[in-house]
Amino acid sequence: MLKSFSKYKKALVIGIGGGADIVGTIPTKFFLESNGINCQLAGLPWERYSIDPFPGPRPFDQIINKVKINDSLCFAKKNTKTKDGLSFSESKLSGILKQRVVLINIFNSPNNIADDLYNYSIENKIDLIVGVDVGGDILAQGHEKGLASPLADSLMLTVLNKLNKKIETKIGVLGYGSDGELEQNELNESLGILGKNKGMIGSFGLNNDSYLLMKKIIKIVETDASRVPVLSFEGISGLYKIRRGRVEINIHPMSQITFYINTDILYRKISKSARLIRNATDIWDANRILLANKYRTELDFEIKKHLTSLDDKE
Repeated sequence: MLKSFSKYKKALVIGIGGGADIVGTIPTKFFLESNGINCQLAGLPWERYSIDPFPGPRPFDQIINKVKINDSLCFAKKNTKTKDGLSFSESKLSGILKQRVVLINIFNSPNNIADDLYNYSIENKIDLIVGVDVGGDILAQGHEKGLASPLADSLMLTVLNKLNKKIETKIGVLGYGSDGELEQNELNESLGILGKNKGMIGSFGLNNDSYLLMKKIIKIVETDASRVPVLSFEGISGLYKIRRGRVEINIHPMSQITFYINTDILYRKISKSARLIRNATDIWDANRILLANKYRTELDFEIKKHLTSLDDKE
């Protein structure tokens, strides 16, 4: 076991990018649980626009069959869905695992989310939080041409960095380019910077147990980026199209590895986007700040896509 994880008893493992990133928490869940660490899973109520044409994450007041924890957190069960019938990836995973999954309301400010996560952690004796990004865009420095969805990752990295002052947090990156945003040389550059600054903790790959569970999950949960590690484990390599054929990525053995990273060093040395929004009042303010600094965001894309679809219907 990685020595850095040996002292923990209970972990909350969060898929921090939305869009079924929670599927990518499974290898970390197996890694931690195989070493005696009890795990609970969490994610964001934000599906890709191709699955949910509502722009942005779903507010808690649109979600039914949930169990409220506080203003930033609620439990999702297998029947948790939106009022208009959307079942979240987290709800489907809850049904498969037969356990409740935490949903995080990222409409709140990073400060409020961090406070609510801390209070929940104290109440439930959680001593470690791991945020898992699938694909690796959380490693973006800001200049990468393919970067298209930094908002959710940056918000949650900001939250976990604030929380890191009270409870230990770490970042996991699975997929290594499986979302089609950062090129492999860009990922390599960021990991190199992290390594030189003692920001790398270790890595862990899929095993047969995590592979079989992910294989089962992706039959029910629609995902591109979290499907790639499964394909890699099966020995598939080379060019592969995702996003319904619009984006081409490269599958390779590193696609099935989760790299674990020091939260503070990632925040300080790599993620300009997270630092920019550290004092944002809510998701709208964070989105405005990133747009003003020449970032593209997934929320802006979805709003424009939604407005275009409404125009087409008129």
